[in-house]
Amino acid sequence: MIDWRRFLPRFAASLWLVLTVASVAGCGGDGPSTFNAASVVPLVPDALLPSASHLVDDVECDLPEPSRLGPLACTAVVAGLEIPVLVHSPGLDGRIRIESPAKVVLATNVANHVNDRLRSETGVEARTACVPEARVARKGQAFDCTAIDPADRQIPIRVTLVDAAGAFRVDWRSGDGP
Repeated sequence: MIDWRRFLPRFAASLWLVLTVASVAGCGGDGPSTFNAASVVPLVPDALLPSASHLVDDVECDLPEPSRLGPLACTAVVAGLEIPVLVHSPGLDGRIRIESPAKVVLATNVANHVNDRLRSETGVEARTACVPEARVARKGQAFDCTAIDPADRQIPIRVTLVDAAGAFRVDWRSGDGP
């Protein structure tokens, strides 16, 4: 004999879970759940560069195909170069994942590395600033930096990216530096 008092709460919890998952996944609707690409485009800059979204100049996405299951292909312009961006439709948790295989190198990070290198190689504590604000990590992309030593001397430095991972080479552009 089934003890309904014990069975019913488990059944109700299981039924609730199945209905919740089905409604989130879009099952049982009149057709496939729609993914509004136009509403996602404004989110791309903040997802790509949370601390410097103003560096993303433009974002364009392909029109989604209802029969296609994969991510939405987009292109963003960062520091004058186009980079691929993938926008994944909402998962079971309702979150949209936005990612790019391209790496963006920020000038503030380069300046910090230059300061560390100056300190380790010469013992000089410097303040460094680099322009432009960002570069897409591609071989040959460069930053022009200026380090200022404790005596307020300016040390011009050229930082050139050597690969897509963001590794770089530092060239001292003046014989006056440390």
